[in-house]
Amino acid sequence: MRKCFNCSKELLPETKHIELNDEVYCIDCVEVKPFTEYQFYVSGEWRGDTYDGDNKVVEDYEDEYEVGDDV
Repeated sequence: MRKCFNCSKELLPETKHIELNDEVYCIDCVEVKPFTEYQFYVSGEWRGDTYDGDNKVVEDYEDEYEVGDDV
């Protein structure tokens, strides 16, 4: 018998559920939010993704651009 780790509700076979860290949760106890992950490739070589702390997508309105003097 499978039970929800949070509310102890019985989950029948072939019942939709969520598994997190080897613990089973019913759909009612889990809030699911969509997330877009970006994969970064340069010349076909994987360079990282959005889970890496060093990589991010900078939108044009967030860009901190300083004009320098080119002499």
